[in-house]
Amino acid sequence: MRAIENVFSGTGGQIDLLNTLYGGSSMTTMDVQREDDRLVITLSAPGVDANAFNVLIEGNKLVLYTLLVQDNDTVGQRLAVPMFLRVLDIPTFVDAEQIEAVHEHGRVLVSLPFKNEEHLNRRIDIEGLF
Repeated sequence: MRAIENVFSGTGGQIDLLNTLYGGSSMTTMDVQREDDRLVITLSAPGVDANAFNVLIEGNKLVLYTLLVQDNDTVGQRLAVPMFLRVLDIPTFVDAEQIEAVHEHGRVLVSLPFKNEEHLNRRIDIEGLF
């Protein structure tokens, strides 16, 4: 491949990536709803592939992000650009072991089930008063 073809190929890939970032896909949105037994976080990004969504638990943090990945076969490189990132504290009333995520209808639903309510609300007697 001649040098000038390589330059235009790389530039075309960058322009395509920027077009996708700023015009070809929608911004990722996040919505949080409380249900009777859980919190549900909904991530939506129309035009973004399901594989772009990521959900991680790191300690007591919930990390939600989307990556736009572009493969350049002519050069053999792969470029991943973050499109969305949120790091949330996992509330103490959520059972972190039971957090689940499912992709449906172009959205990712992250379910954060509540712990057993008996342990959430209790009165603590203060010793040594009166």
